[in-house]
Amino acid sequence: MFNLENLWHTAGSHPWLWIPLSCAALISLVLWSGRIRQPSAINLLAIGLVLPAINLSLVATSAVMVSNQLSLDLATFLPFK
Repeated sequence: MFNLENLWHTAGSHPWLWIPLSCAALISLVLWSGRIRQPSAINLLAIGLVLPAINLSLVATSAVMVSNQLSLDLATFLPFK
C-alpha cells in the first residue's frame, strides 16, 4: 500500500502530472469565484476541461506509482521466463 508522501512526491516530480492538476485547480477557482455568468461556458469549462484534467492526472499518477509492481505482475503471465 502506498502512503500519501509517495503520491505527493510522484505527482510533484513529473510535470505532465502536476500541470493538469494545477490547470484544473486554476479553472475551478475561476468557476468558484462566479465571474463567468454564462451557463454554457461554465459547463464547457467544468465538464470539458476540469474533469478530463483530473482524470488524466489521477490515472497517470497511479500508473507511475505502480509501474514497477505492474511490470512484475505482468511478467508472471509470460509463457517463458
